[in-house]
Amino acid sequence: MEFEKIIIGNATLYRGDCLELLAAGLLKADALVSDPPYGVGYQHRGGGNGLCGIANLKPIHGDDAPFDPAPWTALPGAIVLFGADHYKTRLPEGGRMMVWDKSCGQGPASSFVDAEFMWTNRKNARCIYRHFWMGATRAGEDGPAVSKRAHPSQKPVELMMWCIETCRIGIGKTILDPYMGSGSTGVAALRSGRKFIGVEIDQEYFGIACKRIQAEHDSHIDLFTEAT
Repeated sequence: MEFEKIIIGNATLYRGDCLELLAAGLLKADALVSDPPYGVGYQHRGGGNGLCGIANLKPIHGDDAPFDPAPWTALPGAIVLFGADHYKTRLPEGGRMMVWDKSCGQGPASSFVDAEFMWTNRKNARCIYRHFWMGATRAGEDGPAVSKRAHPSQKPVELMMWCIETCRIGIGKTILDPYMGSGSTGVAALRSGRKFIGVEIDQEYFGIACKRIQAEHDSHIDLFTEAT
């Protein structure tokens, strides 16, 4: 088994195969929040021009095959898995669906999907999160600006923070994302006072995630330094 390991503050990041790392006992965490590749074959095509309509973004590793959630739903603690409608027949009994309303009422005027579904083993009263994020028009991390997407399935940090809070993952707990992508879950974990373990098999996306998580870590150091 080959892998690369980088530690950034409270984040431990691996470049490698998440299933191999799981079998080796390296991915021990209190909760899992992840957007796995679930076999849609990178066929969003909302922009109508090539892969996903998003320029210069390559396909996601493993997105050309059905996703098996079993290794991850067997883990203890809170679990949130995106894209659950694509593999719902392979999910365990129980749990609930949560919905990310990404069109915020503007869906009929767009060729993109209006919402995304997440499965959680938590029985929550809250189940809908609204954050506009469609194609090239997305609410940015710091307001209503257009933010550049670094990964074809990149999620807003605010959405990942909502998942963490809604599923009652305690402060100081460790969150695992075995399909880290550009690192949004890691940024959300550190920003909200949790620890993080992330895995990404693609070298380029791993580098992007490391840079984003490093920037989040450094921003906390800067705030602490200014406060003292």
